Amino acid sequence: MSGELIQCVIAVPPGEYRKSPMPNDLPTESQPEMIPVPGEDAELFEIHDFAMTYNAYDSNGDEATGFQKCATIANLAAQRWLEQGLLPDTLHDLRTCLFFEARRHHWDAPISDDYEMTLVRRIREISGGEVPLDSNSPAATRRRRPLWG
Repeated sequence: MSGELIQCVIAVPPGEYRKSPMPNDLPTESQPEMIPVPGEDAELFEIHDFAMTYNAYDSNGDEATGFQKCATIANLAAQRWLEQGLLPDTLHDLRTCLFFEARRHHWDAPISDDYEMTLVRRIREISGGEVPLDSNSPAATRRRRPLWG
């Protein structure tokens, strides 16, 4: 089968053909897709899904340094929150912390569910309720995968 072009026709009811975005419908680098920040009633799994819309490893450096810088930001912020109840001031640092906490939760070592909820609340306050989807995030990568193969 190598090198052969296989064509197929899929019957789709009228009006149903554009339910999922086409490649040209996806936002460009200059216009990132905006996504809502979870609300107060969000479940923890929804918060973790939201956390994966930002790739804090890439946002904090290259493959060699991103994890270490991300861990440093997140660990210092968690310690500051535990000791003084203070959170980072920037959206970048808040999303970095939430991403790292979701990863920490994945490895059964979370700081606190309350801390994650507090991070989301602060992200919502600073952002006005919407943040850009990071095009290199795990969530965006999953969206770009084809449904087949």
